[in-house]
Amino acid sequence: TPERQKHLSESIVEHLYRQGMLSVAEDLCQESGVVIDMNMKQPFLELNRILEALRMQDLRPALEWAVTNRQRLLELNSSLEFKLHRMYFISLLSGGIGNQVEALQYSRHFQPFASQHQRDIQILMGSLVYLRHGIENSPYRSLLETSQWAEICNIFTRDACALLGLSVESPLSVSFASGCMALPVLMNIKQVIEQRQCSGVWTHKDELPIEIDLGKKCWYHSVFACPILRQQTSESNPPMKLICGHVISRDALNKLTNAGKYVSPNAAPGDACHHLSCS
Repeated sequence: TPERQKHLSESIVEHLYRQGMLSVAEDLCQESGVVIDMNMKQPFLELNRILEALRMQDLRPALEWAVTNRQRLLELNSSLEFKLHRMYFISLLSGGIGNQVEALQYSRHFQPFASQHQRDIQILMGSLVYLRHGIENSPYRSLLETSQWAEICNIFTRDACALLGLSVESPLSVSFASGCMALPVLMNIKQVIEQRQCSGVWTHKDELPIEIDLGKKCWYHSVFACPILRQQTSESNPPMKLICGHVISRDALNKLTNAGKYVSPNAAPGDACHHLSCS
């Protein structure tokens, strides 16, 4: 439908903005007729500008952003600002003995973080002793590992997205990856059903009443499927906990109430029934 096509186009545009493919996103907007509010676009433009600077090992834009958003980052219990100052200090160390005075002066930025990051600050200050001989030839050579730049990019992306109320990964990427994992399983089940000519398995929405484990990476909220009706619960059909400790959907509870008694979903044949009147 046109409405679904619009939602799909908006999801693709947002994904392109997240990836920094701004010109492609603009072309898609023109061709699809999707209008993106500037208030939605601006945060992505700023994030990509800062991330591009970080990839070039330029910390200044990220530091300016972190200082501006300091209070909100503290509310998230974020260590982003400290780690950015730490990286800037390390970049001064890598310049050798000529940067000693500047590094000492810059260490004043660590004062607000002394209580939370005391051990890290002690390590950074201890490295100054080896500055004359080169940090790369000292016990502190791990401070110069280039992998830290990738880590600081990930931390910035995570905390910036949290402030904007966005997931770290693009919803389109997650949906696509989930589909790639789920589709083979669904196709195999569909083939078995067709071969055995099973009827009444598909629901009215052409859905199979099964769960597919997508791994913890794709867990965003808990999902409960009724063990009796094999349907996912919802706001209109919430899960209900019985006195025996089992949980079923309200629709299943209503159907079993009409029967007058309830058998535990995990009960073995012959086990005693639990009367619904007690729950």
